[in-house]
Amino acid sequence: MSVNAADFNDPINLQVMWNRLIFIADQADIVLGRTAFSPIVRENHDYVTVLLDSRGRALAQCTWSIPVFITSLPVAAQKYFLPKFPAETLQEGDVLATNDPEIGTGHLPDVTMITPIFKNGKVVAYAGSIAHLPDIGGAPLHSEASDIFEEGIRFPIVKLHKAGVPNQDVLDIIAASVRLPTEVMGDLESMVAANNVMGRELLKFLDEYDLDSIDELADAIHTRSEAQTRKAIRQWPNGTYSAEVLLDGYDTDVRLKASVIVRDDSIHVDYAGTSDQILHSINCRTNYRYAHSVYALKCLLDPDTPNNEGCITPITDEAPLGSILNPQQWTAGNSRNLIGHVIPSLIFKALESVVPDKVMGDSGGAPIWAANCVGRRDDGSQYGSVQNFHGGQGARAEFDGLDTLSFPSNCRVTAIEMFEIAVPALVECKELIPDSGGAGKSRGGLGQHVVLRNLGRNPMNIYLASERVRHPCFGVVGGQSGSAGKVYKNGEPQFPKGKVVLKTGDRLEVETPGGGGWGKTSERSAASIELDLAEGLITPQAARQFYGYQRSSLAATAAE
Repeated sequence: MSVNAADFNDPINLQVMWNRLIFIADQADIVLGRTAFSPIVRENHDYVTVLLDSRGRALAQCTWSIPVFITSLPVAAQKYFLPKFPAETLQEGDVLATNDPEIGTGHLPDVTMITPIFKNGKVVAYAGSIAHLPDIGGAPLHSEASDIFEEGIRFPIVKLHKAGVPNQDVLDIIAASVRLPTEVMGDLESMVAANNVMGRELLKFLDEYDLDSIDELADAIHTRSEAQTRKAIRQWPNGTYSAEVLLDGYDTDVRLKASVIVRDDSIHVDYAGTSDQILHSINCRTNYRYAHSVYALKCLLDPDTPNNEGCITPITDEAPLGSILNPQQWTAGNSRNLIGHVIPSLIFKALESVVPDKVMGDSGGAPIWAANCVGRRDDGSQYGSVQNFHGGQGARAEFDGLDTLSFPSNCRVTAIEMFEIAVPALVECKELIPDSGGAGKSRGGLGQHVVLRNLGRNPMNIYLASERVRHPCFGVVGGQSGSAGKVYKNGEPQFPKGKVVLKTGDRLEVETPGGGGWGKTSERSAASIELDLAEGLITPQAARQFYGYQRSSLAATAAE
């Protein structure tokens, strides 16, 4: 089937080809997930696959995506990868990769990998992927490091494969620097395989449509996507809309402030007024910040158009150098999600007067609560695995927030059975917390209560990454805050970003935050309150306290 540029103007042909490109990225996604060695990649889906055109611009992404990755990858390609390795310097079989936080997603465990796709001896596109490795050496993933050099090995953009041959010197250095070399090297090879699948399937696509290049098709997709985004922006009134939020931070509170500036058909987000960078590992680098700025606005403006370069072109942002959202290069940042995941909620708060029906309350899954469990088994072998504990999603105009949802990360959770295989622990309890969602016309999602016990004879080191212990998730459009989070060891409160050592039989207990509510409590219907009461999501006391609702004897009898 032969096509020409005119066919790209036909909406049916364009949509068919566009869907095919997304499916190519999805095929690579399946390969990476099914062949990965570590639970955080295989089970949590903490990775992404993206197809880029010959200029490094995002063209299609896998359907199940990590929002921060899909924006960070094309930025890394255009700003760093292609300038260092221009197309004319590459060969078929080359694989480029780095874990430099300044280039990729802001922390060392994430590896960004790009593979050139050749046709007729010329680079016609790039296959890209990012995955979170289970270990990268240095101090295990947590919040306590004081600079980037404590956080693990950092390698610049290198050729992991040269003309199809593994660059063993580089691979040996990586393997010798990590605690889990089998899992780490296996995940890297899974990324290589996924990129190769993307390249193989794209060549089939080009042959089927008798195309020598993907760039004209990419231009058609980008042009339409950008036009759709700018059209949506023009529906908003020009102006500056601001909000700020306090977070627990590390030693002291952290203030995030955003001013969303709408100018005709473009948007700029200014984070002036945000707290300075800090000594510990919660600083957010620019790619990570920008990705969350884009994601929040994409949700509000045009959630239906598949993500690509055109969707992000009308959006820019900036933060003062030396702030926690634009730190100096030497700063630590392995737990940057503890701050960065809150950016979408902050932008939603700023725009609640512009699009109140589209924003949602702050989410207890922003950020992810994580417990990085590291230690030695009884036979002396090393183990390490991260388990995520999500809080409640913020409420929306027409729907209650979903319970224990990863937002905005979009990560899954390692199944308890798989986690207990990877780590000598027993998860004794995992249950929803009634009344933890913020009250409102729509209720925030519930947090969860989890108890984990060390079954091994050796101590288990758990490195915590958690937030919203002092400052709960806020509501929007008059909604109330959700419940704050809690962390205990054997019943005693613990520092929520510290290291907890569990001896044999010791228990870690966490309560994740509930999501913020949407709208005034007086607008919540009696039917929805009764439904929550019947399902045990709120208690009669909470119904009276927050909604002024007293169950009738008839309703109570029916519920029983």
